[in-house]
Amino acid sequence: ERMTLVWHDWFATSKAGGPPQTLMLRQNALLRRHALGSFEKLALAVTRDEAMLLWLNGTSNNRWDVNENYARELQELFCLGAGRGYAERDVRQMARALTGFRNEWSEGRGPHRFRYDRSFHDDGIKRIYGRRGRFDWRDAVRLAVRNRRHPSFLVSKLWGYFIPTPPPRDTARALERSYVGSGRRVRPLLAA
Repeated sequence: ERMTLVWHDWFATSKAGGPPQTLMLRQNALLRRHALGSFEKLALAVTRDEAMLLWLNGTSNNRWDVNENYARELQELFCLGAGRGYAERDVRQMARALTGFRNEWSEGRGPHRFRYDRSFHDDGIKRIYGRRGRFDWRDAVRLAVRNRRHPSFLVSKLWGYFIPTPPPRDTARALERSYVGSGRRVRPLLAA
């Protein structure tokens, strides 16, 4: 339960002016299911989560009109930290990789029928963190989570939820190695 709360704060969304309450409840269940598992699987699940898609304009991001909101937050708040391991070019290119999600909207029902539609995806070559490829949304998340700057960000931010002072440098590095060595799993990191 504590990690569900941590992840809700980490992947901040709100029903105020955003997703309907039912989508927020589903997101809470998603965070609970992934609370102690792989951070990469959690980040992938959050990226396609309906509440997050609405909150950070994921369904407004398509090949004809690229929206950078989620790409920026994925790097700045969720995986790397502000100005750490990425540039504005990476944000723009990652936003292209994240294109393709859609939903319908109708009076009385609100947003519904969320899906990934390849015809809305920019399938051109992108360059993210110096790598070139026809990246899609899964690739974008994996590139951020596997960025060399991610472990130090995750360890430091997660530590701050439990201990009010920064970790000693040697401790932080040992935790980073443990996190990567476990396949980027949360439970072993918390245990350590």
